[in-house]
Amino acid sequence: MGVPLSKELFPLDGRIRYVAVNAGGAIVEMEQRAERPSYNPPETDRMEELIVNPIVLEATRRRGDLDLGGVRWVIIRYGLQYQMVFPHASGHVSVGVEADGDVTELAGRISDLLDRRA
Repeated sequence: MGVPLSKELFPLDGRIRYVAVNAGGAIVEMEQRAERPSYNPPETDRMEELIVNPIVLEATRRRGDLDLGGVRWVIIRYGLQYQMVFPHASGHVSVGVEADGDVTELAGRISDLLDRRA
């Protein structure tokens, strides 16, 4: 896999809290920014990456593939943070961002970076 994706994503914005990569149904990377501790137990993040985010992407992908040109990313607004989910390779990339982050602008930059890595 080369350089961990978190090493490329964390420098994009100081408000990125968390990066995870799911490839083929397995979590291959899950990193929390050291200076931004998690709001929740690691096990709930693990379940989000294995269950919730794949289901969200499958549903939005099916809709997008009908007549909207697919799906580039999904942004979820939780009470404490945003969660951005990007289809990538055989799975997805998930990025947690502080609630005051400009997630639309950041999602575009992350999507571009993922396209370059593909």
